[in-house]
Amino acid sequence: MVLEVGRLVVKTAGRDAANHAVVVEVLDDKFVTIDGNVRRKKVNVAHIEPLNKTLDVKKGASTKDVLAAFEKEGIKVTKKVEDKKKSTPKAQEKKAKKGADKSAKAEK
Repeated sequence: MVLEVGRLVVKTAGRDAANHAVVVEVLDDKFVTIDGNVRRKKVNVAHIEPLNKTLDVKKGASTKDVLAAFEKEGIKVTKKVEDKKKSTPKAQEKKAKKGADKSAKAEK
C-alpha cells in the first residue's frame, strides 16, 4: 500500500504504539511525518501500519486540522490540543511589560 498524504496509519512501535495517526508529509521512501493521536513526528515507515482509509488533509496540515478530520471520520481523538495563542496571565504580564519598555525607549 502506498503511503501518501492523508493515509490513515497505526503506529506499531515506540511509546505511541497502537495509536492512530495520519501521514501529513512524505519525506522520502523510508520516512514520513505523522500527526494525530500521537506526537507529530518523523517516523520510519517500518514503524507504522497503513490502513485502507484516507482522510482529507493537506500536506503539512496543522494538528488542529488533523484532529478535526479525525472527528469528521468518527475516529476517537485522545490528544488534547491547546490554542498556542492563549497564554498564561504571567506570560501576558511579561509581554505587556516588554511592550511598555519598547515604547519608553522609542520616546527617548
